[in-house]
Amino acid sequence: MIGADLHVFGDGQPVYILENWRAAPPADDAWLRELPSRMLSARHEIVPFTGRAADLAALHAWRLTDRRLAARWLHGPGGQGKTRLAARFARESLADGWKVVNAVHGPGSVLPPPGSQDLTTDGAVGLLLVVDYADQWPLPHLTWLFSNALLHRPGLPTRLLLIGRTADMWPAVRATLADLQAATAGHPLPPLPADAPDNPDDPADAPDDPDEPHQQGRHRPDAAAGPGERARMFRAARDSFAARHGLPTAAGIASPVPLHGPDFGLTLTVHMAALVAVDAHRAGRRPPRDAAGLTTYLLDREQRQWARRWSRRSAESAPDTASGATPPDAMNRIVFTAALTGPVVPGTGAAALTSSGPGGPRHPERALADHAAHYPPADPARPTELEPLTPDRLAEDFVALTLPGHFADYPARDWAPSVLRALLPHAPGAPTAPWTPRALTLVAAAADRWPHVRTGYLDPLLREAPWLAVAAGGGALGTIAALADLDVEVLDAVAAHLPSRDDADLDPAAAVLAVRLADHLLAGTDDPAKRAAVHRNLGWSLAGAGRYAESLAAAERAVAGYEALARADPDRYEHDLAIALNNLSLRYDYERRTDEAVAAMERAVGIGRRRLTDPVGRHAADLALSLSNYGNLLKHAGRWLESLQAGSEALVRYHRLATADPAAHQGALAVALLNHGSDLSAALRTEAAIDATRQAVAMLRRLAADRPAAHEGTLAIGLENLASMLTEHGRSAEQVLTWHLRSGGAPTPELLPPQGWREEALAAIEQAVEIDRRRARANPAALEAGLAGALRTSAFVRRACGMEAAALTDEREAAALTGRLGAAAEPHRAEHRETYGPQATEVLYDVELALYRCLAAADLAAHGPQFALLLDLHRPTAADSERPGSLHDPTALREAAEVNARLAALDPVAYEPDYAYALIRLADALWWEGEHTESVPATERAAEVTARLAAVDPEEYGPQLAMVRRNLVRRLAATGRRREARALGRMYRRTPT
Repeated sequence: MIGADLHVFGDGQPVYILENWRAAPPADDAWLRELPSRMLSARHEIVPFTGRAADLAALHAWRLTDRRLAARWLHGPGGQGKTRLAARFARESLADGWKVVNAVHGPGSVLPPPGSQDLTTDGAVGLLLVVDYADQWPLPHLTWLFSNALLHRPGLPTRLLLIGRTADMWPAVRATLADLQAATAGHPLPPLPADAPDNPDDPADAPDDPDEPHQQGRHRPDAAAGPGERARMFRAARDSFAARHGLPTAAGIASPVPLHGPDFGLTLTVHMAALVAVDAHRAGRRPPRDAAGLTTYLLDREQRQWARRWSRRSAESAPDTASGATPPDAMNRIVFTAALTGPVVPGTGAAALTSSGPGGPRHPERALADHAAHYPPADPARPTELEPLTPDRLAEDFVALTLPGHFADYPARDWAPSVLRALLPHAPGAPTAPWTPRALTLVAAAADRWPHVRTGYLDPLLREAPWLAVAAGGGALGTIAALADLDVEVLDAVAAHLPSRDDADLDPAAAVLAVRLADHLLAGTDDPAKRAAVHRNLGWSLAGAGRYAESLAAAERAVAGYEALARADPDRYEHDLAIALNNLSLRYDYERRTDEAVAAMERAVGIGRRRLTDPVGRHAADLALSLSNYGNLLKHAGRWLESLQAGSEALVRYHRLATADPAAHQGALAVALLNHGSDLSAALRTEAAIDATRQAVAMLRRLAADRPAAHEGTLAIGLENLASMLTEHGRSAEQVLTWHLRSGGAPTPELLPPQGWREEALAAIEQAVEIDRRRARANPAALEAGLAGALRTSAFVRRACGMEAAALTDEREAAALTGRLGAAAEPHRAEHRETYGPQATEVLYDVELALYRCLAAADLAAHGPQFALLLDLHRPTAADSERPGSLHDPTALREAAEVNARLAALDPVAYEPDYAYALIRLADALWWEGEHTESVPATERAAEVTARLAAVDPEEYGPQLAMVRRNLVRRLAATGRRREARALGRMYRRTPT
């Protein structure tokens, strides 16, 4: 492709293919007449565009709106005329100077010849991208498409026309497009307006007697003679088909069926009625008298052509080679297989025929060639195999009628059930076939109109292998979930196989499934607890699908239900209420209803505190999560100091949980550390922020090595934060040192910048960009904003390291991404409602102390000294001390002494002086606080440690030892231990320090 991106999977297969839109080349009339499916194909446009004037006008008005990027979801049942309407709109847009491009889902598709698709937009008025079958694309693949540079040409109006059968996926797609600042609109394609019915009392309108010979001239009311839209469409189709058949006039050919019924709200069924009328008139046959009969008539015609070609080839071949032609029943099987597999790349067709079980063709390649003679590739430039019967609705009916169990006048085939099961392998652990999504979607669509397909095939298949509906992807799952008559037990079994984590492909369909199950469960119970649980789970599923308004409503109903239950039985239901409040607060936050979000989360935190009986028990993780969410919400509300406190408490609680069960809580602890580091950085506690973030990164690296999909994204955030903090701190320290030296000052250790900050920062940001770049390729619409941010940080770090050219390169790439993404590339910024306030110093100190307690537990050598220092500096609050106004906190000093003792055990030379000092401080504080009895052992221990230090360096530690010994003698005497005091005094005088 020229002028557009090409997104590919790791194996080189394209995610999607972009092609210039073009009308199909004119086809030979004789070739078209051979098969009804060719005449009905929207690709050949045998019937000129008729009707749908209002819909076409709406598309033109949308195209001319003043937004640069706009998307429209055109949806309606199969056969409604979506493809024909889109083709007409594309043709007229092309004539108006617009560049028109088709997007085809890539997996299994054949790439167009290299260089054949020039997608440059030079001189174009605008760009129109048409995406048919958009509801069958996985959402991540659509987001890849939406990120293509082709759609983001500055100043070029761009329109995305997305076509699908249902709107189930549209909310999630719309949410993705909102991140790109695209205007969005849904466009349901309604049924054709009903024409006035024929006179039901007219005997001429009664069904024909099947035993009466057909009389071509028999009077019958002509449903096509009226002024209605269906009648006009019938006449246009009839005249077009008659012209292709070489009939001089079609004026006398009436519709074989009344057109006012619901079956004829579809463009396709009106065209089928017209084609059957013309074909029956030309052949002198009796046309069918109902919609189902139209289908069987046309399928009979398909089969007659298979037989005719086989007979002709057999007659033309030598007797010993006649058997090489594919007989009609074998062709029936191949067409059935192709309907299920859809077009496949060369080489896959033979595998599909082989996979269809016993009875398949002995010579697959020859069978594929015979099939292609009837159903050639849709695009000659892109050779495919097993091109299916079209239109899709005709293929669905063909599969349904080929499967035994119906009562239509059409022969079912005994081999069809085994072929269906063979093409959908569903044994436990069996890999899914590449055509599974299409095959299961087609069977589900057929089941919507043919009950025997649902009861005899789809229902048993999903009972046996419910996981298959999930493995087939979101498109198939959504079609299954929308089946009104499918047993709820089957849907429930399918739902049990949905992943517990978010899944962009499955979430929209999972929401449809959740709504179905919720409706069933709510209709079947008056139990308030069950109803509240249904609403809670439904709200979560709807949020994952981007159906936020519905999700909020469900979350509010869940909270209301659990509130009533908790009032009556708090012990049983307050925990559930807290979870429901958590979910509701997140929904409020998404809607920017920040005050309501904070209030709901405050209630959840309050319940969590009341319910907590064990710091590592069943409710502890819920409280930690609520506190973490609460901190984020307070940040959004601009309540920064309270946010720090909530985040700090969450960190402490996650640390306890991770200590008790590392496998379950290490990830949450790492995230809490990461959030805490960001908050401390914002509060200008840079060194603490770096230490927190460095520890989070170390933990996330270990976690990502085992589960990259779950932890790499968070690791990239941590690496970017660490690089930014190191650069800020290192550059600032260097500036301070430079100013100090220029002012005549001497360099001191505390002014020196941290060693190796440049190397560490560069390594961190390079890894962050590499991860973000790789993840953005997989999900650009959601993750390219993160890549843009990482590139901006990379430019900042590299410029600080003197790498100006590399910094400019990063800035240019970040600017290109930001220009394409618009507001989506900008981080969320809260309204700053309050400053940190007069209590900031005290709160920040407590927050740092809690942080270093966690860090020292993980790495005593690295963080123990700072933890001990913070403990030494701690001053009790009125709530902490029984003696308000006290300057000492013996509890903190006791912990400081313990930390220093452990450090001294690791490295006596480095840390024993600090240990001695900590013991002296503890002993003095206990004495001054009146805890004389406890002060004496601490003083004894201080004297012992200081004596070891003085033995090595008497000049440095001798005076300190003398002081400690004097205090020990006095304290022994003051506590009634006078004899020991006198004895020690005499000993100390004999052995002066």
